[in-house]
Amino acid sequence: MKRLLVVDDEPSILAAFTRYFGGLGHEVTPVSSAEDALAATQKEKFDIIFLDNVLPGMSGLRAIPELARHTGAPILMMTGHFDEELKKDALLIGAADLLPKPLDFEALALRLETPGA
Repeated sequence: MKRLLVVDDEPSILAAFTRYFGGLGHEVTPVSSAEDALAATQKEKFDIIFLDNVLPGMSGLRAIPELARHTGAPILMMTGHFDEELKKDALLIGAADLLPKPLDFEALALRLETPGA
């Protein structure tokens, strides 16, 4: 079982993560802002963080360095507007990867089973 922090302002995405990964036995903590994610990482330990880029308030890209300071968990940034420059920037400041939306939950589940994920 892994502890997942999912950060997205779309309730349907948070519900999909909770339903899918919770059904696989993982513990999912859904939050709707980067600020809530920072607060959660100060209180709890997570194995992986899924972070949307476009959020109200602080963007996902801006939140990566802050989250990385509070946790050793890999940060997988999600975006509906994928481009190589954004990926390069995200990786340079601490993201483990940039995932294009819509997400392939089956592929993500396999990734969670990989040691170190």
